[in-house]
Amino acid sequence: MILNETYYQKLLEKFNDVQHLETNFSNNIIALTVKIILKHFQENKPLHINFQNSKESLLKVAGHLYIELANDIYKNHYDLPDNYCIGDKLKRIRDNQYYEITNIGKDDYTLRQILRKRKTEISPATLSGINYDRLTKNFVKIDKGTGISERTIKNYFSFFENLNNEKSDFPRLNFDRHTVFISKKPLWDSLIEKNKIPSIYLPNSREENHLSETKSIPALSDCLVYFTPKYEVCYQQIIQQDKKIKSIIVFDTEAAQIEQMILDKQRFGFNLIVLSNSLSPQKNTSIPSWNWFKEEIDIVNAI
Repeated sequence: MILNETYYQKLLEKFNDVQHLETNFSNNIIALTVKIILKHFQENKPLHINFQNSKESLLKVAGHLYIELANDIYKNHYDLPDNYCIGDKLKRIRDNQYYEITNIGKDDYTLRQILRKRKTEISPATLSGINYDRLTKNFVKIDKGTGISERTIKNYFSFFENLNNEKSDFPRLNFDRHTVFISKKPLWDSLIEKNKIPSIYLPNSREENHLSETKSIPALSDCLVYFTPKYEVCYQQIIQQDKKIKSIIVFDTEAAQIEQMILDKQRFGFNLIVLSNSLSPQKNTSIPSWNWFKEEIDIVNAI
């Protein structure tokens, strides 16, 4: 442990230029820790960060990473939909109306309006000659049996537009990579922005009462970030389902599974970030570790 203020001042300066989105860090140690993790993430290098006794700091770090890594998937790993089928339910963004695909030709889709119950006396509108470009730019495909409010979908789009200071040409709803948090449910419950970030919580059916997945935006079929309390669930429901993972963030749990994750990291190509809050963290020689002592935290926050 180094308790030289000059050392930590240089450390802050060293990571000062790391690219990041958020600036509302509550203190220097949160800012520095997030930047250290993002530096390793950007270089696709694993890392283990431990706080000796600060679960609150760990939660704040995870909250920042949730937004940063979700945005990385949103910007760099979106995928255009290629699985439109007759019967698919769509929502037109500009007028908040629902439609159903009734016919598919060669780059030619026909849609029929789905009327709300109170408007059954009105004949549904039919839209024909809709090409793929118009379909992907103007409509959102949603799960059958669900609906999505205009406010919810626009909050999602505007959140990322404001985050990146740019507007997407089409709704980004499908992704070929995902981020996964291995964490107990309290982290999922604590995330105040998840209603604007498509995310899915996969429960551990052996230990939790509810068996079905929970979506932060129920009508959307895909997500940016998965959460699950067990790596076993991640392996069975994500990896074995051929869903590709860019990064796994282990949040203060599953220490005994780190060894297996390291083996799977080499096999499946994901990066691994471990966050823990322990006086005696379980370390692995394959992952560089950064262990914050309380005395160090006090010095960094005082700079």
